Amino acid sequence: MTNEDLIFVKKLLENNALDGPILELGAGYGGPTCRELVQSFGLQYFGTDLDPGNGVDFVGDFENPDFLHGKSFGSILVLNVLEHTFEPIKIIDSCLSVLKSNGKVVIVTPSVWQIHNYPIDCFRFLPNFYQEYAKKRNVKIDPNFFEYLGYGSISGFLNADGTMAFPPPWKRESDRFFGKVIHRIFNTFGRRMIFPSFLAIGCVLEK
Repeated sequence: MTNEDLIFVKKLLENNALDGPILELGAGYGGPTCRELVQSFGLQYFGTDLDPGNGVDFVGDFENPDFLHGKSFGSILVLNVLEHTFEPIKIIDSCLSVLKSNGKVVIVTPSVWQIHNYPIDCFRFLPNFYQEYAKKRNVKIDPNFFEYLGYGSISGFLNADGTMAFPPPWKRESDRFFGKVIHRIFNTFGRRMIFPSFLAIGCVLEK
């Protein structure tokens, strides 16, 4: 989980966009989770992962959530998990199956990112993936929280014909100028890249 993930979840909590209890997938990876943040908003939190460990309340493979024994949740957090699974669509389907009515699945996935094995790294996700999933599964994407983390709304970065585009690799015009100068001096291939080196999507699916 990255700091941008925490900022995204905090924004959702501050806008009362999530209901409890909240379940977080991949909570046993050894790094920070959303437990303290969620509990600070007075909501019940549970963590799940494939193996037992600190912060893991439910142990099991989420491709088949029967290990939860009929429990249901108001919101499920899937933060930088799907790229490490072989069947990410099955994972999202499983999340929907244990959501309460009008529950939310909060997903963060990389679009442009270095390979980060844990233990595998299989996919990169684009906005059209979420749009097609929502259409085929008859769920809604909350347009207020469909964004490139740290850059802004997905709808704010479109090509002239309305198709999807990445945000540019700069947030300020001074960054653009500095980058052009550096790439010109050192003749690097990076000057040809028109998107950030690290870019993730945040999405909220509503059942």
